[in-house]
Amino acid sequence: MFRLKLAWKAFAHVSAYDSAVSEWLWKQSGGDKFPPSLTVPLSLTSSLRYGENPHQKAAFYVDKRLSEVNGGGIATAIQHHGKEMSYNNYLDADAAWNCVCDFRDPTCVVVKHTNPCGVASRSDILEAYRLAVKADPVSAFGGIVAFNVEVDEVLAKEIREFRSPTDGETRMFYEIVVAPGYTEKGLEVLRGKSKTLRILEAKKNEAGKLSLRQVGGGWLVQDSDDLTPHDINFSVVSERAPVDDELHDAQFAWLCVKHVKSNAIVIAKNKCMLGMGSGQPNRLESLRIAMRKAGDDVKGAALASDAFFPFAWKDAVEEACQSGVNVIAEPGGSIRDKDAIDCCNKYGVSLVFTQVRHFRH
Repeated sequence: MFRLKLAWKAFAHVSAYDSAVSEWLWKQSGGDKFPPSLTVPLSLTSSLRYGENPHQKAAFYVDKRLSEVNGGGIATAIQHHGKEMSYNNYLDADAAWNCVCDFRDPTCVVVKHTNPCGVASRSDILEAYRLAVKADPVSAFGGIVAFNVEVDEVLAKEIREFRSPTDGETRMFYEIVVAPGYTEKGLEVLRGKSKTLRILEAKKNEAGKLSLRQVGGGWLVQDSDDLTPHDINFSVVSERAPVDDELHDAQFAWLCVKHVKSNAIVIAKNKCMLGMGSGQPNRLESLRIAMRKAGDDVKGAALASDAFFPFAWKDAVEEACQSGVNVIAEPGGSIRDKDAIDCCNKYGVSLVFTQVRHFRH
């Protein structure tokens, strides 16, 4: 048995080496981004307590492809404190980190079950943190908090002591805090919040990576969705054009909706997500969930949809217009686009098409 394991170790090492050489040669040849065969060398990092559920065994492997070396991401994050990471922790931390890294301004993102339930950008990161939690404090409790700026002592104290906006008394509890860096004092303060709080330091994912996803008996491979509002054109198709602040709100909402599970709707204003609806089989239900979460703040806000609206009248577009939103951002491309345009014109709402869909299954 020992000799068999030794033989396995030798062949595994050679296999990993050969896959690296193969990957390098294919890139040098100028071949297509999707080669005829693809080998993914994985290295066991840790055995996990269990998978998505306690009855499922699980482990964590790091991708050793050349394209992933020094490529950033949660897989190579440094854990400074807390319990060992679980299967679901990795998924949630990855979702939070990918979302917050898309924003250029100082931003806080709160994630629960891979969906951002709170997003806010401010020059003052303390204010961004408070607003992100306030968006949905019930979901934020027990969630993952991510920042795209260094966590210093002041921010760490705020994270440690902040009380739930629902009652003003309950200290907020989180599974994970992830950021690009921490000051020495910031780490010290956060370690004092909880023995179990996982504190991760991560590098931003490089753009242009391949995204792999398993299905029964095979793998789906695609480009990563790296587009941001700076990469596309928001085309005004309604009679009323959005003013600058409204367009900025629409761009912010569109960037948020990119990270929400389909069917996805996000309502945002002043660089703050007010409400979102995710994962519903129909877009109208997602809209209603988002509007309910946004409450009265929906008036004057921007609404973004990850895909086009199949219907407008007496459906999602008209309900959105009647709620008081000022601008709607959607990809366009439906055979009923004219209905959406006419509906927005009737209510004096600005409508912009992005020509980019953001399905997230």
